[in-house]
Amino acid sequence: MINSEIPDAILETADPGALVPNTPPAIVEVRGLSKRFGATRALVDGSLSVAPGEVVALLGENGSGKSTLVKLLSGVLSPDDGQILVQGAAVRLRSPRAALAAGIVTVFQEILAARDRSVLDNLWLGHGSPVLSRSAVSDRRRLASQAWLGLSGQDVDLDRPLGELTLMEQQICVVVRALLREPKLLVLDESTSTLDVELRDRMFDQVRRRAADGMGCLFISHRMDEVMAIADRFVALRTGQVVGVRRRGEADARELIRLISGRDVESGARRVGTLAHGSSAVRLEGVSLRPGTKPFSATVSRGEIVGLAGLEGHGQDELIRCLAGLQVPHAGQVYVAGPKGRADEEPAAVTTYRGGVARGVVYVPRDRKVEGMADVLPIIDNYSMPTLQRDRFAGVLSPRRTKSRFQRDARTVNFTPGRQDSIGRLSGGNQQKVIIARWLAAEPRVILLNDPTRGVDLKTKHELYEVFRGLADAGAAVVMLSSEVDELVHLMDRVLVFHDGSLSAELAGDAVTPESLVSAYFGSPAVAAGGH
Repeated sequence: MINSEIPDAILETADPGALVPNTPPAIVEVRGLSKRFGATRALVDGSLSVAPGEVVALLGENGSGKSTLVKLLSGVLSPDDGQILVQGAAVRLRSPRAALAAGIVTVFQEILAARDRSVLDNLWLGHGSPVLSRSAVSDRRRLASQAWLGLSGQDVDLDRPLGELTLMEQQICVVVRALLREPKLLVLDESTSTLDVELRDRMFDQVRRRAADGMGCLFISHRMDEVMAIADRFVALRTGQVVGVRRRGEADARELIRLISGRDVESGARRVGTLAHGSSAVRLEGVSLRPGTKPFSATVSRGEIVGLAGLEGHGQDELIRCLAGLQVPHAGQVYVAGPKGRADEEPAAVTTYRGGVARGVVYVPRDRKVEGMADVLPIIDNYSMPTLQRDRFAGVLSPRRTKSRFQRDARTVNFTPGRQDSIGRLSGGNQQKVIIARWLAAEPRVILLNDPTRGVDLKTKHELYEVFRGLADAGAAVVMLSSEVDELVHLMDRVLVFHDGSLSAELAGDAVTPESLVSAYFGSPAVAAGGH
């Protein structure tokens, strides 16, 4: 129960008729929350509840109001109207500290951590006194190690700077930090987007176990398979309003998609590349990604979309960075065709990022916040940085040329610039559209996409798929690392699957199925029949 000791919280009087007699109050209930930013109504009517032991999925496209509702629950924003009730008591949460004290713990979509501090420091960041006895420090290390092992199945060096860990390990850190706070309500906002299938399932097991002990969970994901697997109830938002609530068993994935979008969104038939047998754009010869791993060779042709897949940390991320020239393989070479893409042109080895760019290779990174954009700069500056020299006339930059190019490429990715000046104010999907538009402006011959639809809603995903298909149909080679099985099945011409640091299976055409992919993830050759 919330009491007057909660910092920055103001208790209010709840509507006495809102609760049914003799029923336990919801852990959290929100009624008619609204939030306006100038002329924009980000949230019109946010109403939902989460009962003890319940997992509620909050569904909606980018811009539907999900993030605003999460920030209101987390004390980051204050509502213009409406109520938040915690265990039956209405309360205004004036800060994140107040929300934490009320037992509401949020794992936000972006990884919020101090990358120069140790893993241990990050796990206990903002929790308790910074001055601890030796025994208290020892207890924290023990609890941290146990919690990390319970979620990841592996040990971690607690003294290692967090910034040295992979993106997935950093995500594990913020989830473990939330679990260490023993939340009454755990809010997971796209917290699975950097996790592989195995780790995602381990996190779901943790959520289910804690829900059995009475914890509630508000779960947000654009992946319908995850939503259907974990949620007891589904709440759909559209244009800032709750448009429907369904219980498990009352709706399938198609019905939920129709509810949140107001239309049917088809996954589409398998793509058939028009230039799938074009000349080679990328050639890998005897590549070994790590010491002791089996070398492999492969090619990517012009007009082809090739997927890279596998459990996190099994080599696909290393390969795409090698293709971009961001790292060098342990052995072997990455070759890229000449500027004109003719079969008789001499390919060149790519060993640096600059060398790849010179050959028409562009790279869209996985962590757009850290590697992909300068979030304090205007949208158009983020778009134009790599190609600004194209806008010079007689040695002088022409802002008009830059604006004209931006409008052209923004239309291609279906992005409509609004009043927002900083790219950091855009939704995740629109940020990704700007980043991809930036590289369309470079007229790439090879485009490398590192999990480009992470944290992006279904509508935006399909818009991006059309962009990628258009690039391939125009003759570019598209290499895309993806963590989504459905995406691999419906978008790719071929899929290269990695296991234990090497290429373990190559699937093409009708051989690309959910069963064959998952089997190949775990190194099983029985289903993953292919070229390797």
